[in-house]
Amino acid sequence: MWLFKRRKKNEEDTSEPSVSDKMAGKIAVAGIKLQTAFANKMNELFRNMNSKKLKTLLIIFCLVAGGYSIYLFVNAFVNTDKESSGFKVDQIHVPEHFNKSGDGQIPEANVEEETYNKIQDYKRYMDSLKQTKNYLYDSIITARPFLMDTVLMLEEIYQSQKQK
Repeated sequence: MWLFKRRKKNEEDTSEPSVSDKMAGKIAVAGIKLQTAFANKMNELFRNMNSKKLKTLLIIFCLVAGGYSIYLFVNAFVNTDKESSGFKVDQIHVPEHFNKSGDGQIPEANVEEETYNKIQDYKRYMDSLKQTKNYLYDSIITARPFLMDTVLMLEEIYQSQKQK
């Protein structure tokens, strides 16, 4: 049947693994090395003990771990103190203006004459820097890339304000 024919694999599937796959491989190798080192240390520690002492240590470990597990299980049901619970569920606090666009709250832009004069002085200063000390001008523009755009925008606001 044509419905169940096998598809050929793309050659892209056999390309080099991605960065995340490489990192996952390195993490897995590190985990295996850590496990191997831990197992070797434990083997060295318990190699010279006789079987009776090993069995006693195993029974003590199982009793302590099992007892602690039973304590946690019973404590979860018996303890009614809400502050000592394992986790706490709080109400979600929604911001006051969550579903509002905020378009109506923007105040109308206003540029005063004094500010406009300062902007003109700054613009002339930047133009003189551009002509005389280009390296200084470039460093200012690099540090503040949209500075001159803002100056032009403020000039436009003042001009539109003046026309009204």
